[in-house]
Amino acid sequence: MTPAYDTAAASPSPHPAANGLPAAAWTAFRVLAVIAGLSAIMVVAGHFYGSRLLQSSMSTSPEPIQLVIGNDVLDVPENMIRHEAQRVPGVTGRVDLRLYWPERAGYRLSHADAFSDTDPETTQTVLISVAKRQWLLDMAGRLELVYGKAADASAAPRPVHGLTALRLDPAHGYVDETLYFAPSANGGALPAFIARCNEPAAGAAPLLLACETDLFFGETLEARIRFPAHFLADWARFRSELNAFLHGLQVRAE
Repeated sequence: MTPAYDTAAASPSPHPAANGLPAAAWTAFRVLAVIAGLSAIMVVAGHFYGSRLLQSSMSTSPEPIQLVIGNDVLDVPENMIRHEAQRVPGVTGRVDLRLYWPERAGYRLSHADAFSDTDPETTQTVLISVAKRQWLLDMAGRLELVYGKAADASAAPRPVHGLTALRLDPAHGYVDETLYFAPSANGGALPAFIARCNEPAAGAAPLLLACETDLFFGETLEARIRFPAHFLADWARFRSELNAFLHGLQVRAE
């Protein structure tokens, strides 16, 4: 008589162990592999669609749009204006610009990669917001009155690229910030260059546009400028280019 076998015990397990690992471990491994693959796809897609979104939000037209802010009239190329709603001629309270530097150029397809660059070490873009002045003094004028009193007494000033670097005190609200300034070239009271830069602790990710300065120009205008920290290495040129750019926007009376 043929012996009876337990068919359930003899049938192979639907999740066999392999290479010494239990089936549950292999299942977890496959799930992690799928997640990693999806993450890679999302990174690639995010870069692609992020670039496409930037292209769709920026204009490539260099035609000037005339804007009136306070007592000043500006001609601003359309492809420099970040927000579509601001690309309307007439009276406005503010305009936000994004430029490729040092060409001081607006967005165009040949510079698409530069406008999408998110590496703080290589980015060449600058953000400039122009509005009616809200303060009596610009950053240069606030050096002694504000920043001099907010210096971190525990950190000595140090020279960087011909600038004086002054660590600001977090107790005054300046977290991870350093002030950079150069004395006036002609012996005046105001510095020739000044900027505040975010400098996070070691291991923390740096900001794309870590530095900020502001300038008064025209009769009533203030420009707030954000730029990458590596521009500090050639600060005198950058300051000169900023002056030329801002004054070039102005429409002067005949």
